[in-house]
Amino acid sequence: MRIRIRAVTLLGLGALVIGCGGSGDDATPQVPGSTATGEGTTSTVATTSGTTGAGGGGGSTAGVCELVTADELAQIFNVASVSMSVLQGPPDNCIVESDVGDPLAAWSLTFDQAQVVFDAFTSDPSSVEVVPGIGDSAAIVANTGLLVLKGGRLIVISISGGAELSEDQAVEASKRIGEIAAGRM
Repeated sequence: MRIRIRAVTLLGLGALVIGCGGSGDDATPQVPGSTATGEGTTSTVATTSGTTGAGGGGGSTAGVCELVTADELAQIFNVASVSMSVLQGPPDNCIVESDVGDPLAAWSLTFDQAQVVFDAFTSDPSSVEVVPGIGDSAAIVANTGLLVLKGGRLIVISISGGAELSEDQAVEASKRIGEIAAGRM
């Protein structure tokens, strides 16, 4: 089942979430910056947006790119280091690139209507593979990625072609990212 998508799909998910009631009006911008996350890896955050989770369509008080560390991602993708940047939403998206600039992964995090969005994406059983043991519910959805629902939060994870992984490896990478992220959601 294909799980690789482009950032365009994640942005489309953002439009769906906004259409379900998320406005993002209560977003609180934080200071952009770059923080070292371990030897040889740097997490670059262009901008972040935070919400309390009660309103707005995306964002996270912890930050969407803080759900998985740069060190963890470098290990998952077997690269020296990664850079991470936020594409401000709602929902906010974390874009991950290798140390040489190849796109590796992206994920979006939303609070508003998480269950509704999850149900909408997983309604066609012919395009869904249920993934037990991650979050409250998880599924790989064809041409979308791994969706992980935990509480009132939804993360959608996609692996990009720059990762140069087989389809099975891409599925495993998305599951590892999902497990880590769900533990911090």
